[in-house]
Amino acid sequence: MNILFYIPDLIKTREKIYRIAQMAEVKAKAEIFRDIRDLSHRLSRPADTGTIAVILINNQKDLKNLYSIRHLLSDLPFILILPYRENKMTSIGYNLGPRFLTYMDGNLYEVEAVLEKMIRNHSNKY
Repeated sequence: MNILFYIPDLIKTREKIYRIAQMAEVKAKAEIFRDIRDLSHRLSRPADTGTIAVILINNQKDLKNLYSIRHLLSDLPFILILPYRENKMTSIGYNLGPRFLTYMDGNLYEVEAVLEKMIRNHSNKY
């Protein structure tokens, strides 16, 4: 199993997300991407095992860039973390089809719990 993390450099709460990545790495292979092009390139390759993604959005531009590669996310279970609560941004986020959507000012322990459940559910399938 692979867990892909998209964490732009400007994210202020990235230390918390790195902790979540370290937890995930115990149970799966974790890969961290800081650029949407690198993430896009990785998603374009076939995965040899199941893949889950945790995607942090830094701003509106990041969200638009992610939306431009939405076809690569169609079969991928992922968690989306938006920078703030704004109706248009939230609407676009939900249209991407995440399994879980939250905000950076939210409880990131929920992200950890959801990710653990996603890993467990995937492990039970195989």
